[in-house]
Amino acid sequence: MMRNYKFRLYPTFQQESKLVNALQTCNWVYNRLIQLKPYSRNELNYALTELKETEPWLYNYHSKMLQMISTRITAEHNSLKALRKKGCKVGSFASIERASYNSFTYNQSGFKIEKRGKTDLLWLSKIGCTEIRLHRKLADIKQVTVFRRNEKWYAIITCDIAKSTFCFIDPRKSVGIDLGITKFAHDSNNRIVDNPLFLTSMAKPLRRAQRQLSRREKGGHNYQKAKSRVARLHERIRNKRQDFLHKESYHYSKEYDLIFVERLHTCNLARNRHTAKRILDSGWSTFRQFLAYKGKMVMEIDPYNTTVDCSQCGNKVQKDLAVRIHCCDRCGLVIDRDYNASLNILQKGLLQLPQGLREVTPVEILCGSMKQEMLTGCDGKYPHVII
Repeated sequence: MMRNYKFRLYPTFQQESKLVNALQTCNWVYNRLIQLKPYSRNELNYALTELKETEPWLYNYHSKMLQMISTRITAEHNSLKALRKKGCKVGSFASIERASYNSFTYNQSGFKIEKRGKTDLLWLSKIGCTEIRLHRKLADIKQVTVFRRNEKWYAIITCDIAKSTFCFIDPRKSVGIDLGITKFAHDSNNRIVDNPLFLTSMAKPLRRAQRQLSRREKGGHNYQKAKSRVARLHERIRNKRQDFLHKESYHYSKEYDLIFVERLHTCNLARNRHTAKRILDSGWSTFRQFLAYKGKMVMEIDPYNTTVDCSQCGNKVQKDLAVRIHCCDRCGLVIDRDYNASLNILQKGLLQLPQGLREVTPVEILCGSMKQEMLTGCDGKYPHVII
């Protein structure tokens, strides 16, 4: 199993100039190769060999780094073909500006990690050593991608990790998670995770920086400074969101063996102009991706009627979005609507489990001893929901 790890690079002025030269060379080769057709990898590699004969200065750069450009073009071309088959309107290849080309890749060879005293160094063929800040031990490195973002340099190191083929799953350690806007998550154990909405909280300084950028003359020094300021704010928002999602996904993957989440189509939900900004700010899709590679078993459940159905008796209770309490007329259940939805997600997920997992042990789900006086002033105790 291949896994990527991102590390920060700290190049000196001379090392950074070499990295910039490598980026500019890759950008030049990319713009030359996209003018050729067809975009097959073998044809592009053959064209690259001919290009080296006419441009001998390309031999100053590692061959694998240049060959990965043809791999990149082929992958992008295949992605465009797949989108066309789906009926999407896509354009054709266009030249990339020098400022927009921000990464190059060493595959299989031309790199190694060195240790000099307490300093870790990343050696790249025909570029040299650059200080790298490692936060974990690495083994069986297959690929190194160096990229630049907001005047900072990073290395994405791809390692081949041996994945365990056997993993014991206890159906009793299961949870259903209802994702939302006002609350990021409300699970079937009545754990509530508030939605930090990082973009909304940083809206004021971001708006001010974007206003300053719009008033600068494009191409000037002050324009570049204002542009970098906006980019740093977006990076800060992104890092905060990533940190939050990593922590929450780590919690659920460590506490539970079975995790059930709704199969939400974020693009369709974001068409509502009243809630689109907060939906995209929540990062639901990224959260599901983190759960998928961290958790033992993650299943996506059809969200149809998870909010409407009563988790105790199955009665359908229609409610508007503004109604936050689920009140069932048949059985008298009064709980938070998101808590009710998470219990329905859990029940649906357990019913969709393979037969072998369902026969491990009888599964009982305790609805929880939530204090009803917070909602209705009465003391509510709910029976077990048995699947």
